[in-house]
Order: sequence, then C-alpha cells, then structure tokens
Amino acid sequence: MSSTTLGVSFVLVLLAAVAAAAPRKTLPSYVKTCSSSDPKLNECALKHGREIIPRIMKGDPSIRLPVLEPMILDKAEIRTAGGANGGGLHLTCYKCNVHGLSKAKLNDIKIDLKKKHLDLKVFLPSLSVTGKYDVNGRLLLFPVYGKGQANLTLNDLDVTAGLDWKLVKRKGGEFAHVASEQVDFTTSKFSLSLTGLFNGDKALNDNMNAILNESWREVLNDLKPSISDTVGQIIRFTLNNIFDVIPYDQFFPDK
Repeated sequence: MSSTTLGVSFVLVLLAAVAAAAPRKTLPSYVKTCSSSDPKLNECALKHGREIIPRIMKGDPSIRLPVLEPMILDKAEIRTAGGANGGGLHLTCYKCNVHGLSKAKLNDIKIDLKKKHLDLKVFLPSLSVTGKYDVNGRLLLFPVYGKGQANLTLNDLDVTAGLDWKLVKRKGGEFAHVASEQVDFTTSKFSLSLTGLFNGDKALNDNMNAILNESWREVLNDLKPSISDTVGQIIRFTLNNIFDVIPYDQFFPDK
C-alpha cells in the first residue's frame, strides 16, 4: 500500500527530471529541453523538472502517464520477513486513492551521463492513501488479520533515490533500460487507520490501531525494506515503459 504510494510519487519526479532533458519533437510542447553538453545540466534539469510537475497532474497518455492527483492504484502489496518485530506480514491494498503528489517538490537532481546514473531528492509535505485492503501475518509481535478500509498518511516525506541505466540496441536505435535502483525515505510521522481487523471485533480493532499508531516508528522500521524494494520495482517498470518507446539520443540531445 504505502510502497506503491511512495513509488508513484517517486515516478512522478523521476519522469519530470528525465523529461526535462528530452527534445520537444518527441515529448509534449510543455517540456523544455536541456543539452547533454550543458556544463550546468543538473541545474537545468532541476529547473525544468520543477516546472513540469504541476503540468502533468492530469496525466498524459502520449508519455504513458496516468492521472496523478488523485492517483488510483488497482493493487499494491507489501510483504515482510518479520525479524525482531515478529513473523512475516502480507498486506494488499485495492483501488487505492493517493492524494498529495501535486505538492511534490524536486529538491535536487544529479545526472552522470558517462556513468549512466541519476540521483534525486524529493520532498512531499503530506501523502495519504485510502482504499480497500486485506492483511494477514504478525507485526510488533501481534497477529494482524482482517479486511476493510485503510487510511494511511505520511507527513514531511523526504525521498532519495538513485538509478542506473544501460543501453540496448534494437531497430530504431539505442534505447535506455533501467538496470538497478536504490530508494530510501524518511518521514516525520506515519499514521494509519484500519477497519475490519479481527473479523470486525471493534474493541480489538480500535486497540490495534492505537498500538500501531503509538509505535509507528517501529511499525515503519519493519515495513521499510519491503516499501523501498517495491518502490524501486515500480520506478523501474514505469520508466522502462517510457524508455522503451523513445530512443536514448532523444532524451539527452547534444545541442
């Protein structure tokens, strides 16, 4: 649930950063370009990346971008191994509505074309997810199971990510392909409300919500590896969809 939420927010700014360096003849007219030979490529990409974010909130089929405010996710999953905080957990969210992406702020971009590497820093004041869910497993040593409605919020969300790409030759030229990614994040507050836990037992449901919110740092610590991993997979999948239809030399023109 939260993994895909973070993933979508990150895809948003990744797309803004990459699109900022793409030629106008390939992407929509509102996209401004940066030259690969520009000694201030990072500054140029940061400027245009910030400019493009409010323009793409309504989505754009021409670059395979869905509506982002709100964003609707058909399905997202989190699986944990447990470790010190208990046994494994499997949580699935269905038809989730994501709010807050329009407030994303791109704080930094570093592009190394020789190493084919990109680093980003993004800030979101608040990100919330609502939708149907089901869960089964253990968290904080407690059994957790049920299904119902979920409401999740992360405040002051700082996301950092790096990705590496390689070039693949095929008909039409060379195309970029994201080969690996690394994602991390911090938040000042993680809160959630789950209905339908423990087969609808209200007393147990309310008590578990209180425990999870009081111990939100421990809960997030247990979920974070799975969240980061899923975010990375979403970034790779989304960007590769875009890279698959646009030759690499058009993303970083030498002009």
